[in-house]
Amino acid sequence: MSASREKKARQELNESGYVDPRKAREAEEKAKERRSTRIYTAVIVAFVLLGVVLFASGRIQASNEAKETARIGAESAVTIDGEDFSVNDVAYYYGSIYNTFANNGSSFGFDSSKSAREQQYTEGKTWHDYFLESALDYMKESVAVAHAAEAAGFDGAEQMDSAEQSNLSMVDLYASYSGATRAQYLTAMFGKYMTEEAFVRCVRQSYSDSLTYSAADLQAAYDEDPDAYCSVDIEYVSFTTGLSSDATDAEKSAAMEEAKAKAEAVLAAYAEGRSFEESAGDGTYTHLAHADRSVTSDMLTWAFAADRAEGDTTVAEQSSGYVAVLFHSRSRDDYHPVTVRHILVADEQTAADIYSQFNNTGDKTENEFATLAATKSTDSGTASNGGLVSNMRKGAYVQPFEDWCFDPGRQSGDTDIIKSEYGYHVMYFVETNPLPYWEYKATNTLKSSAVNDWYDAITDGVTAEQLDAIEYVG
Repeated sequence: MSASREKKARQELNESGYVDPRKAREAEEKAKERRSTRIYTAVIVAFVLLGVVLFASGRIQASNEAKETARIGAESAVTIDGEDFSVNDVAYYYGSIYNTFANNGSSFGFDSSKSAREQQYTEGKTWHDYFLESALDYMKESVAVAHAAEAAGFDGAEQMDSAEQSNLSMVDLYASYSGATRAQYLTAMFGKYMTEEAFVRCVRQSYSDSLTYSAADLQAAYDEDPDAYCSVDIEYVSFTTGLSSDATDAEKSAAMEEAKAKAEAVLAAYAEGRSFEESAGDGTYTHLAHADRSVTSDMLTWAFAADRAEGDTTVAEQSSGYVAVLFHSRSRDDYHPVTVRHILVADEQTAADIYSQFNNTGDKTENEFATLAATKSTDSGTASNGGLVSNMRKGAYVQPFEDWCFDPGRQSGDTDIIKSEYGYHVMYFVETNPLPYWEYKATNTLKSSAVNDWYDAITDGVTAEQLDAIEYVG
């Protein structure tokens, strides 16, 4: 399970408290509408170990098939904006999307052990249809962006070369741990028609991020919506009804009244000099020093009100009960976000063995740690990305994890073992962002808005015509 705070404190902030798989799938569909914050579409390559998941398992060709495979891989599979793209090109995007879902798709109803062509995504559409449709959408975006950059005389060759080498280094690392060659790994990940040259050509389209903003621009974004860049410090005690979904209306009403009375009793005890924690009784006490408004709830709407003052209290309703709330303060997110890598395991001895392996062999580089994370971490949310947790926001992670990461004395390359409610984390500190969190967030918000407008303009009318060879993809 992730180090992210997926416990009661966060669940109680969320009115629903449950993410329905269908809604998650719909959210992923809508994500395509939220364009990349980059000038070149950044396709995330979900590197995995062969044997964990294979986009094209069993498809590594025998030597006597190599020529035919190369011919098919080079065949035109789609025409986008007047430009032909090969089976290899489409397979790169298809494979990237497939592998991402293969890592995390169980919650969406996708089973990587079965053919995507035989699994229903929605009525009338298979998972293969969805992967191909998504791949072509990404390709249309890439083509439109590349053509616009070319027309503007933009040249990011140096940066693209760096991205290319970084990706190929990861390919080599994962290939070696899978006991495969680079060519075999690329074939297994992205389809039997993929070649190194085709992979590199696709990666060259993923250079991004040339937008910059002045201090005045960032301040203007803050002034327009200050709540988006602030956090509140609150304590609360929550009382839930604990009723099942088949409870009668009368039972629900009575249980809600009981929860409300308990929350009001907490405020009464606080007024008499007892602390919120001491007054919790059979409720759940939580202190959030950096609660943001990312979750919608009556409690946070109250806490973020402009006239809120230190010491204010209230009782707020939530979907399954009531919560007593104490407000302490509100502040701009001036702390600096940090980036770390971690390896989550179940027991202390395993953590110690991994820690020793990393610190006593090799050069103790971030790349080596990322490789260990990919092969040993049980955190499904970060393992495939080398255990990376980027630009952490305070208040979003369990306390031991967060305390270590935000220690003011932390330096790049620091390692340690910490324990949390999820298990043992072998930690590697990457860096501290030079920007305060609010500036980092404002920069991303401005970029997202600018690229959305720009993207809409350049992609208007771009279409993809599928050719016969599209059948070889997937």
